[in-house]
Amino acid sequence: MAWRGAGRVDNGVVTAVPEDDPRLSAVIRPAARRFAEVVCPPEVRTDQRTERVLREFGLMLGALPSAARKALATALVLVDQGARVYPPARGRRFARLDDRTAEAYIRALLARRDAAAEMVQRLKGVVTMCYYDLPEVQREIGYDPVPYIAAVSRRRLETYGPQIRAGEAAVTKGRPEPELPEPGRP
Repeated sequence: MAWRGAGRVDNGVVTAVPEDDPRLSAVIRPAARRFAEVVCPPEVRTDQRTERVLREFGLMLGALPSAARKALATALVLVDQGARVYPPARGRRFARLDDRTAEAYIRALLARRDAAAEMVQRLKGVVTMCYYDLPEVQREIGYDPVPYIAAVSRRRLETYGPQIRAGEAAVTKGRPEPELPEPGRP
């Protein structure tokens, strides 16, 4: 049985088409897309990164408590519809603004020293975090946390090994102690 928005089939698995992602409603998706294009580096527009940022943003919204999720969605709606009263927008919503006007609008909002500026700054932080969470972006900026995590794990075991084992033994209460992986290994 076929249904509207069934998704695409890839290697026998049905996956959601990004536009059908239930976490981003049709109301906030265009505003979220435009917001990502404005606040993220220009490379967000290459290789379908904007879609992947929106997917990450949708996942993040899904993981947040209801109040935070509603606050971010409301912030996007307010940014989108608020552009209508920004004179250079000439009554258009944020999602429909050209690049220069959209960027100027966000700069104007951030320049304010009020709740609107704070709301936009927080929204910007979440969306840019979603951008920098993309694996290809992390590779491009040279972010590789594995060596650091391995070094910290090794140092932690060298410094606090006996206390860690004693705490684990107290928690497991006589159960055999599991083998600890070598530092740097999963």
